[in-house]
Amino acid sequence: MQKFSPQLFYAGSIGLTTVLSSLLINQAAIAQNIGNLADTCFMVTSSGKRLDLGHLCTKNPQVVIKPKPVQKVAAISNFPTSNFPTSININAFLKVIRYAEGTDAQDGYQIQYTGARFYSFTDHPRIARCGNIRGKSVCSTAAGAYQFLDTTWDDVASSIGAPDFSPTSQDRGAIELIYRAGALQDIESGNIARAIGKLAPVWASFPRWDGDMEGAYGQSVVSMNELLQVFQYYQQAEASNLRNIKQSIR
Repeated sequence: MQKFSPQLFYAGSIGLTTVLSSLLINQAAIAQNIGNLADTCFMVTSSGKRLDLGHLCTKNPQVVIKPKPVQKVAAISNFPTSNFPTSININAFLKVIRYAEGTDAQDGYQIQYTGARFYSFTDHPRIARCGNIRGKSVCSTAAGAYQFLDTTWDDVASSIGAPDFSPTSQDRGAIELIYRAGALQDIESGNIARAIGKLAPVWASFPRWDGDMEGAYGQSVVSMNELLQVFQYYQQAEASNLRNIKQSIR
């Protein structure tokens, strides 16, 4: 039987006392930190690192204010949809675009790239179709009388406030692109070749100058001479229609 050792008991008592003292000190530190937490919403660790505990505050909690969402501001056109410019020359030039783009058929406002049709004017069809151009597969979302890409239409529709993809909205969108390219005044003044050159980056079927056969994108284009003849034809037709309208209301 092991004999009781007073020295061992004494040493054990010292160890126990040390542990208890450490616990009491830690408890006091925890209580102090809790007090700091309630008052200041942060605490400092033993290593001196400061921890932000604002979300755990029990006294005077901080109010979190959510930032307001940033609203996108659409570009404002000089010509609102309800009052966009129209004239014999502008109307004739719109038909020139459709002629060059191959959308001058009766249902041209419903034509997609590759010649497929869509049947709702609620919005741009937003369908990518693929076809071959000079032996290469090319996919595009181009649609409508002026072959708007979906991204281009989103930009233009936002600018002019177009509510749909109707023929009227498409016409208005084309005029907006003409205006942005700085070609509107050229059309009004009859400088059609210059307008076509400015708009070659917008419509791939347009040549950049007389004699250009690749356009801005290396595709086949309608010749400048042919487009000028088409413009003259539609200009005369628009003038004739206008005369007939005036005579009918007299």
